[in-house]
Amino acid sequence: KTVDEALRLDEENGNDFWEKALKKEMKNVCVAYKPHVSHTPGEIRKGKAKELIGYTEISCRMIFDVKMDLTRKCRLVAGGHMTETPSCLTYSSVVARDSVRLAFLIAAMNDLDVGACDIGNAYLNAP
Repeated sequence: KTVDEALRLDEENGNDFWEKALKKEMKNVCVAYKPHVSHTPGEIRKGKAKELIGYTEISCRMIFDVKMDLTRKCRLVAGGHMTETPSCLTYSSVVARDSVRLAFLIAAMNDLDVGACDIGNAYLNAP
């Protein structure tokens, strides 16, 4: 699917479910990206933006999904496989299962309550 197809589905169905999902995702990801407005994309590709020399252009696209409660979900994904991994990223951004089990064990042994929450957009490696 594409953004155009999602918006066309909204129009055909007389609703704005996909439009709202797109706006929500773009609002959430804006905090992780710094816009560069002093040059056009063509000028940047030709190397005319000296401050961006050394950066790699990667493509992005939207992934669309309908959740179990029938709400629409969009995710902006970037082709990170097209760039080299920075040397400073030598760890996994995901907690190990054993760490969680150990935390539950410590909580149980100390009669502590355990809380949980869902973070809708967590960009662990964002600036």
